[in-house]
Amino acid sequence: MSRSTKALVGVISFLPILLLIVFFAMFLTIFPRVFEWDHGYEPTPQEVFSVFGPIFILAIIMGILSLGLLVFFIMHLVRNKKMDGIERVIWILVFLFAGIVGYPIYWYMRVWKEDAPL
Repeated sequence: MSRSTKALVGVISFLPILLLIVFFAMFLTIFPRVFEWDHGYEPTPQEVFSVFGPIFILAIIMGILSLGLLVFFIMHLVRNKKMDGIERVIWILVFLFAGIVGYPIYWYMRVWKEDAPL
């Protein structure tokens, strides 16, 4: 893998964490409007969708991106002949249980430093 491809994979592996931060920021900004709805104001369906729609769209993008990264890194893991079976199982467990936090760690340790001398 070329260095520029590795850098692109690195940016994409950090993207779910950035999108999660944006997701929480968007979620926190809708609280004033939701509290306004709680005090007797009945919102229209279009107004509800305009508030929650971007959050749902961002969540869908984040899910698709995370799933794509999971598949990519597991394929990279299986094709990597430098690792033994136990290390592969450990990395798969890291991907499954640590989720988006495990992707940048694996990228740095196994993709970015792939051909680096020990």
